[in-house]
Amino acid sequence: MVANPLGIPTNELGERPNTLFLINTTFNDMELYGHRTSRMYLDRLVTFSPILPNRPQVQAEHACLLQYFQDTAYRSLVTFGTTAEQIRDALMTMITAPDTSSSFALLHAILAYSSLHSQGPNKEAMALKIQALQFLSVSLNEGPMTTARAAQHVAASMLLGAFETLLPSDSSGEWLWHIWGAMDTIRAAQLENVSDESDTRHLLDWVYYHGVLSRFAVHHWRHQSLIQSRSNTRGGPSGDQYLQLSQYRPTLPSPNPTYAILSLLSEVCETLVDPRDPRSRHEDYIRRLKELESRIDTVPVTSTSAKLSHDATFAVELYQVATRIYLARASQSPWEPPANLDALIEAGFAGPSKTCTSGCEHFFPLLIIACEARREDQRVAILNLVERTQRDSRIRTVRGVMDAIQSIWVQQDLHADGDVLVNYLDVMSVGISSTSTIPSFA
Repeated sequence: MVANPLGIPTNELGERPNTLFLINTTFNDMELYGHRTSRMYLDRLVTFSPILPNRPQVQAEHACLLQYFQDTAYRSLVTFGTTAEQIRDALMTMITAPDTSSSFALLHAILAYSSLHSQGPNKEAMALKIQALQFLSVSLNEGPMTTARAAQHVAASMLLGAFETLLPSDSSGEWLWHIWGAMDTIRAAQLENVSDESDTRHLLDWVYYHGVLSRFAVHHWRHQSLIQSRSNTRGGPSGDQYLQLSQYRPTLPSPNPTYAILSLLSEVCETLVDPRDPRSRHEDYIRRLKELESRIDTVPVTSTSAKLSHDATFAVELYQVATRIYLARASQSPWEPPANLDALIEAGFAGPSKTCTSGCEHFFPLLIIACEARREDQRVAILNLVERTQRDSRIRTVRGVMDAIQSIWVQQDLHADGDVLVNYLDVMSVGISSTSTIPSFA
């Protein structure tokens, strides 16, 4: 029997076959369809890929996933300063190196990320992720690492972290361990000393960005399981909420605006103490805060030695505003009148509404500015921005950030008419800790 869902007269079915079915699809579906269709024809013509020398079995099974990563999936890699294209090119260069456990780990991490990006959660993606982890484990037991192997190890760790944050689940807090692992590998292999190589420098920039934002998330995370496990692995004191992450400072062209603002955000996270802590009234601490404030206000957003695109320049400005607001709010005593940040807040709301027409890929500024949304129109603007962000297939899910924002709004509203003084750090920590896994704000 011929399907006839539109009720077309039977005698017209043979003449109008194209009207028999409707397909409910999206632009992203069509992009995937076009990509896979083109690969079917291309695979008939190309029997060997120079990208995977001496790996015919991998090529036959996963060439399509690798091509999808090169064409599409890489766009969802979260970067700042360094572009996603530069990261992709560095990764693809690294997997052409001679076969080692670390190169196989990187290859399978790429394939796992590509599979998850194209199909959502699936068994193939999980199997590839597990294989990547197994190859990393083998690599660690192969003796002293060369620079090339260490770079591959770092790259694989970063991709596994990206895998966890692409579509967060209850186990997605593992992204933090992958970032820390990458940072520890950089330090152990002294990769910062060879960062003059362009691919390695791009890789280190990528790690540094996520490392700084992990500091912010951990600074406000209040789940004891993570704190305890990190203390146990490092031999640190139990209950240390401000975890000692690996220190890493890449060698970058100076002055570099993206590096400058990230360094300042890192310093802010390291410097801040609770305003109720007696240390917050020490002269040295107050002087340090004023110095940070001045340095944030004077961060150059352009540089002759580090040419930035329009989007990158806007991102630096957005981070500058958000970091300045965060420093002022987090260091402010709840017993003092709130700082007048109206001009900064208006600048924060004006920037994304005018520039982020398709979405906001910078989650830290989004969170900080959203916390300043007290009026209804401001919150509507944030919700609209989040909705546009979620529709952009290039940007990973914003669910974790939105959960934190909504939790913070609830706390602010509950205290709006009360006499209880609100502590900014506490409210921020409640919001960020409102989910079962620590979110990434990179």
